[in-house]
Amino acid sequence: MPAISVDGAITDVHAGFAPGTISASGPKFTVGGVPVLRVGDSVSEHVYIPDPKVKHSGMVVAAGASSFTIGGKAVARLGDPTNCGAKIAIGVGSFTVGG
Repeated sequence: MPAISVDGAITDVHAGFAPGTISASGPKFTVGGVPVLRVGDSVSEHVYIPDPKVKHSGMVVAAGASSFTIGGKAVARLGDPTNCGAKIAIGVGSFTVGG
């Protein structure tokens, strides 16, 4: 099962774009005192490495664990996608979520 992801996790390098940082939209559920990420949480603007003038902005977590929701939104885990083609690259290994 993938590890759950929390506020401040980053995405992988994808399609030539640098990683983005993901911000939790609410502190309703925490792991180790850090808010858990959910579908719809925002990814910081990140640049195309060969040409930093090209940017991904307005990106969000696109999918998560359908079996575990907080406030009606699926929690985000290591490997879950964003809407720009990135995948979440960091998770809390002591807390895993299936489905």
